[in-house]
Amino acid sequence: MEQAVYNELAGCEEHHWWFRARRDIFASVIRKYAPRPSKGELRLIEVGCGSGGNLPMLSSFGAVIGAEPEPTAISYFLEKQGHAFSVIPHRVPEPLPGRYHVIGMFDVIEHIEDDAGALKWAAEHLEPGGILVVSVPAFQFLWTEQDEAAHHFRRYVPRQLLGLVPPSLSVDHLSCFNTLLFPAILAARGVMRKTTPPHRPPKLHLGIPPEPLNWLLYQIFRFERFFVPRWRVNVGVSILLVARRLAR
Repeated sequence: MEQAVYNELAGCEEHHWWFRARRDIFASVIRKYAPRPSKGELRLIEVGCGSGGNLPMLSSFGAVIGAEPEPTAISYFLEKQGHAFSVIPHRVPEPLPGRYHVIGMFDVIEHIEDDAGALKWAAEHLEPGGILVVSVPAFQFLWTEQDEAAHHFRRYVPRQLLGLVPPSLSVDHLSCFNTLLFPAILAARGVMRKTTPPHRPPKLHLGIPPEPLNWLLYQIFRFERFFVPRWRVNVGVSILLVARRLAR
């Protein structure tokens, strides 16, 4: 992604309703599906960690590191977190240092042309019984200039994401999420497509809404942490996949 996009992401991911609620949902999913190692603590890695906003949440489950290809994002991370967490310069499909009980790829594979290869690569870095947690944007009809500004190759339907899972992984859970706000977001994106000037460079709209709207959207979205890890929902703005490395 471009430097301006990282500027926006780093400036709002701590307080923006979408980032905060998404972290709460991911935490609920990891709590339900992560393996319980017989000795030692969980080893976790977030691939494509950006400026590191998810790492404090992930650290509550065990030893965590981040992997990120963009120097701009890493510099933001060091500015915010210092040396509280380890982040390595890394680009898929370069090898990772070791194997992990949890690999998170949160809104990452839509940026990778060979998305099937990326999931196969991730599976090779899981411990037996370890889980890969993937989130992606859902449904091509929600495509707007935001996807172009973020350099997405695609949005997904659940069946399409399921088809990318390599034979070395078994699917524990697949569900759409950001469901409760789906009608409002669908309407907003429809308006965005109709009102965006055709020749303007694509723009990412990530400003934090004013309070109490930001708080209200956060409460609505984070409520999904109670049902997204347990039930399959077929409509939402995003899709969540949990896949487990088969034991050898």
